[in-house]
Formats: sequence, structure tokens, C-alpha cells
Amino acid sequence: MGGDLIYVIDDDKANTFLNQIMLAEVGLHHLQTFSMVQPALDELKRVCAEGDEAKYPAIILLDINLPVKSGWDFLDEVRNIPCPFSRQVKVFITSSSDHPRDVDKAKTYPEVIEFLPKPMTEDLATRLRDEYIRV
Repeated sequence: MGGDLIYVIDDDKANTFLNQIMLAEVGLHHLQTFSMVQPALDELKRVCAEGDEAKYPAIILLDINLPVKSGWDFLDEVRNIPCPFSRQVKVFITSSSDHPRDVDKAKTYPEVIEFLPKPMTEDLATRLRDEYIRV
């Protein structure tokens, strides 16, 4: 199943559920959800240490405002995970806010592909599938 795994890192259960529905509508069923940053980082470290590219996410949907560690903390830490895979993590920040400060900050991270609005729509899920997922 390489190339189609999506990490959803968001503490909003309703939004995570909506993401699952919209992504499933376009045939994307291989999701791993996290409500906090540290478990997602731990999983990425494990996958990289084991060299299991099939369990390496094609994309990450990342909320900014999370408990304990923020989405910004995730971005700061993920780049320091040694990983044998040639492809870089592709992160999409998902937020109900499009505050210019956050949008500008997101542009300083090369891992961030785009700042996406919440909630997920079927059109957006289709675009993510068509442009970034190998199915």
C-alpha cells in the first residue's frame, strides 16, 4: 500500500471524522489519525528507523492549534527525524483561520505545500488524491 497513507493530525474529532468521510468519498481509505503531535512524531520515527516506506505518509494534514505541542512544533521536529526515504514529507496545514501571520509562517517551512481551509470538501479531497497520492 505504499504511497497512499495520509496522516491526519488534529484534535478536533468532528473535523477528523469529516476528513475521513471526504477522503473516503474519493477512494482514500488509508488514514492514520493523531490527536496530538508527539504520537505522530513517535510513529514517524519508528517508521523511519524500521525503513518501512509503505508506512511512510504520502501527505500529512496538520492542524496548527493542538494541545501540548502545536503544529509548528511538529514542523520544527519532523525535519530532524533521520529517514532513509528519498521523498520529503508533504504537509498541508489545515486551519479554520487564515490569519496572515499563520499563512506567512507556513511559507517558511519547505515541508508545507499549502495552507488549506477547514472543513475538507470533496473537491479538495479529489485534488489531494489527484496531485499527491499514488493509488
